[in-house]
Amino acid sequence: MQSSQEVTQALGTMILYGFTFVFSAGMYASLYAAGRLTGRPYLIWLGYIFAVLEVVGVAGMIFRGHLDLFWSLLMAFAGTVYLFLPQMTWWAVREFHRRHIAFERG
Repeated sequence: MQSSQEVTQALGTMILYGFTFVFSAGMYASLYAAGRLTGRPYLIWLGYIFAVLEVVGVAGMIFRGHLDLFWSLLMAFAGTVYLFLPQMTWWAVREFHRRHIAFERG
């Protein structure tokens, strides 16, 4: 059995990695979208820096050993999907608008 100090330390570490993952994913998506909308590539590259931090957050949660196999696999899957989500969303929005404009024109 672990002492309460070990449990508290493990919980704090997992919260830190979880916050890193969620915050970085949000910043990555926001900066990627802002860079695409404004045509500023440096915002997209800044977003990629947050994508790397996102991977660090997921890897930290997985490799600390506090999660069982199911949660480790779930975090690996979520981290992988989140890496491609901004690009997929941007493609979907552009495709939707392209089809909508084509439909409007007849």
